[in-house]
Amino acid sequence: MATREDVLACYRYIFGREPESETALNAHVFDGESLDQLRARFFGSEEFLQKTRISMHRPPRPLPYVVPPLKVEDRASPEVLRRLMEKTAAYWTAIGVQAPHWSVLTSEIYRPERIEGTKEHFYNTGRDDLNLIRACLRRARVPLDSVGTVLEYGCGVGRVTLHLARKFPRVIACDISRPHLDLAAAHLTEVGAPAAQYEHLGPDRLHPDVRCDLWFSRIVLQHNPPPVIAAILQRAFASLNPGGTAVFQVPTYRVDYAFRTEEYLAGPLGQHMEMHVLPQPAIFALADAGGCRPVEVREDTRVVSGDVDKWLSNLFVFRKAGTPVPRPVSGPLSGPVSG
Repeated sequence: MATREDVLACYRYIFGREPESETALNAHVFDGESLDQLRARFFGSEEFLQKTRISMHRPPRPLPYVVPPLKVEDRASPEVLRRLMEKTAAYWTAIGVQAPHWSVLTSEIYRPERIEGTKEHFYNTGRDDLNLIRACLRRARVPLDSVGTVLEYGCGVGRVTLHLARKFPRVIACDISRPHLDLAAAHLTEVGAPAAQYEHLGPDRLHPDVRCDLWFSRIVLQHNPPPVIAAILQRAFASLNPGGTAVFQVPTYRVDYAFRTEEYLAGPLGQHMEMHVLPQPAIFALADAGGCRPVEVREDTRVVSGDVDKWLSNLFVFRKAGTPVPRPVSGPLSGPVSG
């Protein structure tokens, strides 16, 4: 049977590195797993395959520039948006009970039967998102101390919320799944982090009625149909205070992807984790209508898929027109936003 020492050897001789932490090392120790099974698991991992592609000088080809436009319906009436959101809410509420941490980062080590041993590692990964935000703001010449209120759209179980709450004065954490929100609140309380403001979203409440200086969402919007993504972003741009910044990630292309609302609604009610696309022209048009200009667009396809020849995902940074106005952390908000 494979031992902890065998797992350590796989890290060193197959991955060529040390484990991220003791927790990560122990998470790879499976009761009853043979040495052959352990080796096969490491040799078949995405990390090893990626290293092999690089070492053999055969990197995967990126999505070609010459690809046809997608046929995507990205607008819908309020009633249709509500029906689309019902399907999304059904899946995420159910998975929030069944496998909440795995639903955020779909790695086997975060399955319910293993999460107690990997929870610390899971929440530590949220620090990477905070560092990404800080780097984006620095490049956009946005002082960190000018950000009073952060709205995190799709907070899940608080993986990133924890780190945002420790850095910024006010954090509004939103999610469509009440079970996820409850776990987020419980974890921040458990570790003694500053409290966040939790907002439950749903078919009749697409976005909270608040203003913010920073709007953030990553590996979230992709799980919504295109008309819902577009409606969320429309409200996101409207929610920004003058001079505010939006940092978010969205898949913008997938080979052979198409979306017709009528066909989608005729399908079964939210039975699996869906992956959707909103093309770049729609995103830029929404930003322009919302008085926001692009500051930075980065390709980050690997957060969605290793099939970079079929997918394109982008990290967007937009800035709202106007000069930031200092405002107190507490007290009345600076005005309603259409929900």
